[in-house]
Amino acid sequence: MSSKTTIGVTGSFGSGCSTVRDVLEKRFKSKPYSLSQFLRDEWSRQHGGESDENAPRGELQDLGNKLRKEKSLSILAEEAYKKVQQDGNQNENLVFDSIRNPAEIAFFRSVFPNFYVIAVDCTEADRWERVRPKYEKYKMMKTDFLKDDERDKNEDGIVHGQQVALCVDEADYLIRNDDEPMRPTPRAFMDKLYGKLEDPVNLFHGTSRPPNEKEAYMSIAYAASLQSHCFKRQVGAVIIDERGIVVSIGYNENPKPLTPCYDEFGDCYREMYAEQIMATFKACPLCKKELDALTYPYRCPHCQRSIYHEVVRDRALGRCTALHAEEKAIINARSTNLSGCALYVTTFPCFTCAQKILNSGIQSICYVESYPDVDSLKLFYTAGKKGRNILMDKFEGVKARTYFKLFSAWRREKETAMLKTRSS
Repeated sequence: MSSKTTIGVTGSFGSGCSTVRDVLEKRFKSKPYSLSQFLRDEWSRQHGGESDENAPRGELQDLGNKLRKEKSLSILAEEAYKKVQQDGNQNENLVFDSIRNPAEIAFFRSVFPNFYVIAVDCTEADRWERVRPKYEKYKMMKTDFLKDDERDKNEDGIVHGQQVALCVDEADYLIRNDDEPMRPTPRAFMDKLYGKLEDPVNLFHGTSRPPNEKEAYMSIAYAASLQSHCFKRQVGAVIIDERGIVVSIGYNENPKPLTPCYDEFGDCYREMYAEQIMATFKACPLCKKELDALTYPYRCPHCQRSIYHEVVRDRALGRCTALHAEEKAIINARSTNLSGCALYVTTFPCFTCAQKILNSGIQSICYVESYPDVDSLKLFYTAGKKGRNILMDKFEGVKARTYFKLFSAWRREKETAMLKTRSS
């Protein structure tokens, strides 16, 4: 290994982040640290020394939010770093798991020059089976798991909350960790992850290779996303034909002649629409208690439930003025026959985009998303039963954020070798 490297691990809970940490510790000799350990220790202290194993996930989420709000957004990362310093491990290969807020990633990038983030992806069904015993221990059901999962994903946009979806966006490398019937033992799962982690670890430590096809095409989609001015999320898409040629590119933005929301409305149009609805409530529609002025993120101060989620249908996505990236890529292709083409997109298609993809003739979708749209999946599944099969392919590999940093080394090596050959 050419230099010491620090790796952060993020992903939806139950995806296997702690197992990835264990593999990095045992197989790659990284010193392990967990951001959740400080949280668990604090919970135990507040509960009179009770074992942190008894801490319900919802209570840990609440405590994490409280600490980020009262102290700093990166408090959990800061405390983990303090532990590294106390242990004298600043110059060792390190791995941190339980990263759930982009501020934690930003902190680590500020203190470690060679810091990379691995995002772990896994299907919802597999994750539920993994965490099911603990939920059932507390007489909780899958609905409770889904509620906690939704909080982890993107907690109503609360800046001090869990923001796993945004952490995955910030990741440098993405791996899949779905269950496989042929790997039923813990050792077999560890061996599978070891094989998957060899590539990112080697790249992070300076081993060079050229990008594969999926990494190259997805980097184009990410480059396109940078043109988006959306307040919420910048999404990019690229359509590739069967010869590997770029047919069309799209990113989410308002249709012409509208300018981006910031210039056109001075705010996100969806947020303006939601504010108008929330302003009409004088009492909570859930617990019926009187309300003062209801402000973002629109939780009732009495019952603590999200009025926004209960009242605003599909988070007002139907009121978004922007064309979505996939939609725009299909429109930009104009009269081109898209049958057999592949779509690379930096998120998972929403329901309306899924409709347009089905109608376009696109044959496959490669996407980056830990929380795919359930309604879109059902639509693709229904179409498949009627003979319109679309290959759904989760992306694995180097993400665009670090694409040029890792792969420019390969080109420099080739150029150096060529120069030596010519001069000899």
